[in-house]
Amino acid sequence: MTVVGPPATEVALVHAWDDALGQPAPRRGLLLLGRPDADRLPVGEVTALLLATAGGWTGGRVATTVDCPTCPEQLEVTLTVADLLAAAPQRADRATGPFTLRWRGHRLTLRLPTPADLAGAAGAGDAAAAERWLLDACLLDADPPLADPSAALPAVSAAMAERDPLGVVAVALTCPGCGGGTEALLDVPAWAWHAADVRVRRLLDEVHRLARAYGWSEAEVLALGPHRRAAYLERVP
Repeated sequence: MTVVGPPATEVALVHAWDDALGQPAPRRGLLLLGRPDADRLPVGEVTALLLATAGGWTGGRVATTVDCPTCPEQLEVTLTVADLLAAAPQRADRATGPFTLRWRGHRLTLRLPTPADLAGAAGAGDAAAAERWLLDACLLDADPPLADPSAALPAVSAAMAERDPLGVVAVALTCPGCGGGTEALLDVPAWAWHAADVRVRRLLDEVHRLARAYGWSEAEVLALGPHRRAAYLERVP
């Protein structure tokens, strides 16, 4: 990466976007954070950072569409970044580091899943295999050892959701077409990448128009800032 933090300027955003385009699609949103450890942070922490980073490019809204599982209707989901961030615990002792869970006489030491864990679980096969893969990755110790670790999955999942509420961003929906209920899972890294992509391509359109009109370089156009650039664009036929 050529940036060392979330894109603070339009120049940094364009460079981060350019770097991310050369990476696999699932990683592009994470690369907007400019942190080499982004895929090793708890998923909810990454979600919060991406919401804060990309929220300004979308007017503070997170919007997506999902297909109804029982009819051809497409359902629109719109949430506010502020409401989502309000669900996140403060970065202190609660959300980071290993934690313990008492379950049926066992003392389980666990850590929260990371984006790297989710990528590994995605290659495990079906949903059940992915859940077991995540448990194996995040279970640091069991005292006494578990004879059947999968039996602890419901309790472990509930404890992780309580500790890291942005680990999974899900919205319950009712289809207006058929009346059926479904749940939308929001892919925040994909949303953040889409927001960045739309923003950068709009910037490049502005660079193109002003470069043709005035002969300025990309760096010179972006250095104008959004207000002066908009004023010049008003003067370009």
